[in-house]
Amino acid sequence: MKVEVLDEALKGRGPGRLMLCHIGRGSTPAPSRSVTGIEVVDLPRVTGLSFGATVERVVLLAATTADLRAAIPLSGGLPSAAEVRIVVMTSAPHIGPPFPVVPGSGQWEGLLDFQVGRLADRGWSCAFAFTDPVEIQVVLRAVAQGMLGGRRDRRVPVPEGLDGAPDTGPTWEELGRSGALVGRVVGPGVSVDAVPAVDERVVNPMGFVRSAKPKVGRLVSRGGRWVLAVGDRVRWRVPEDGAVTDVVVAGLRDLRAVRVEWGRHSGPVAAVRAVVGLAAAGVPLVGARPPMWAWPLGEELHALLGRASEEGFVDELLREEHSVRWRRVALRVYGRQARWYRSGGEPVEPSVSVVLCTRRPEMVGFALRQVARQRGVGVEVVLALHGFGAGTSGVREAIETYRRSGRPLVVWEPDSEMVFGSVLNGAIARASGSLVAKMDDDDWYGPDHLWDLVAARRYSGADLVGCAAEYHHLEQLDLTVRRPVRSECFARHVTGAAMLTDRTVLEEVGGFRPWKVDEDAGLLDDVRVMGGAIYRTHGLGCVIRRRPAGHTWREDPGYFLRGAHRQWRGWRPSVLLEPDLMDAPVRAPGESPLDMTTSGSRR
Repeated sequence: MKVEVLDEALKGRGPGRLMLCHIGRGSTPAPSRSVTGIEVVDLPRVTGLSFGATVERVVLLAATTADLRAAIPLSGGLPSAAEVRIVVMTSAPHIGPPFPVVPGSGQWEGLLDFQVGRLADRGWSCAFAFTDPVEIQVVLRAVAQGMLGGRRDRRVPVPEGLDGAPDTGPTWEELGRSGALVGRVVGPGVSVDAVPAVDERVVNPMGFVRSAKPKVGRLVSRGGRWVLAVGDRVRWRVPEDGAVTDVVVAGLRDLRAVRVEWGRHSGPVAAVRAVVGLAAAGVPLVGARPPMWAWPLGEELHALLGRASEEGFVDELLREEHSVRWRRVALRVYGRQARWYRSGGEPVEPSVSVVLCTRRPEMVGFALRQVARQRGVGVEVVLALHGFGAGTSGVREAIETYRRSGRPLVVWEPDSEMVFGSVLNGAIARASGSLVAKMDDDDWYGPDHLWDLVAARRYSGADLVGCAAEYHHLEQLDLTVRRPVRSECFARHVTGAAMLTDRTVLEEVGGFRPWKVDEDAGLLDDVRVMGGAIYRTHGLGCVIRRRPAGHTWREDPGYFLRGAHRQWRGWRPSVLLEPDLMDAPVRAPGESPLDMTTSGSRR
């Protein structure tokens, strides 16, 4: 530990008993005169203990934001104190300062003073002074939520394990030596739940960059331990437990890929945990098919590992598609919330109500087929037929076909004179789900579109999430263009064709504004005014249809061509839309929907 970090932690030391707790690699204070007479506690080793004596001051040293999160469930036995200082030695660039989210009105009436300061290596320090001792766990949770963000309204009860601290799975003491699978046969019979869950609030795709340097990292064995090497330099020494942190991920974002070279390490669970953590963060991984002892990695990740090579990642699109596949599987199987949902036995899919409002009878069948493709989530559709009835020719047949899928469908026939914002509000009022998504009637959506939005809501903590509006099919020119829109970040704008939020947010802002046009922009403005956060995930799962006329966003094709990063002849979506299994525009006989033009080859 750097001397200046320890000095910051002990700054302003007054009389009385002081307890210095630490967690994470590099947080252990070296024996020195500075810590003489101070009770030093290695937090992961004191689970279940209690401290009866009075403590005037508690200091927590966390190596990273991920370690701060891990400290929350371990801090329950710590004594209360009137002075609390928290030092996060290093954090990822996209993580905010430690301004606490106060846990409810009136609970911190005794707060006298709060200070926050920046440290070297992107670290943070914050200090609290209270009139009376407070629970350390409450303070840690408030600071962690402040650094990572989170939905404003916390009135809805959240099941234990989903809010605050991560469920880390079995401890290394329970497993035996670090990284080992004790008393279990490593093979097809081992459950993926043997691997500690990924805390997706800190290890996630946020900060992913499309443009990477032509550097490839290698997870390779050196001295019996895994390290991640780039050339002759070691970027990361994989810890014995295999844990990945936000700081580790941020330090790898510039790499084109990471090649996994299976070899000696601290144990099979640790090795799988490291690979899963990198996958959940969207780090593009390549390598040989894993050995049998890595079976807890799961068949899908086994297959993905050998599906691509780093040479192909010169194509930024191919690299990003590979990254999205990795993160989807890792978060779906190993994410903390996914683990909690499985804990009751059968997996539980999150439920989403899709509001689908249309003035065009001819588009009803197409729109319902886009929703019917969705997987990984439970879907209810509220279909608003704006100005026509369910008995209209073609509409009745489309509704009957969708209902045969067994998914819930609510049909509503608002009057044609009702403005579009009010139609959306009426559809939402008829929805039963706590999560509400908006989809357009003429755009194409990949089968994981809704799951991606739900996942982004989980790992970002945002009030509203949506897609980057990247792909546009220009019908007038029969071209598909991809515009360079930054994604996996908090933003002011997401496309109105792909939004997801919850009923609490909609109720607080009063729903959509009762406007004919720009109702999407109005909702985004209202969420920001409310103090809510908007997050934009990748746009590979959606293609916006640009017809010659009829759009409220009136731009000619030249606007999209001028801002295009790439363009292709015909209808050319990302392969993540799984275009062979969906509605594509009618083409001439023998013409492939993936024919390309000016911007180079995909493979």
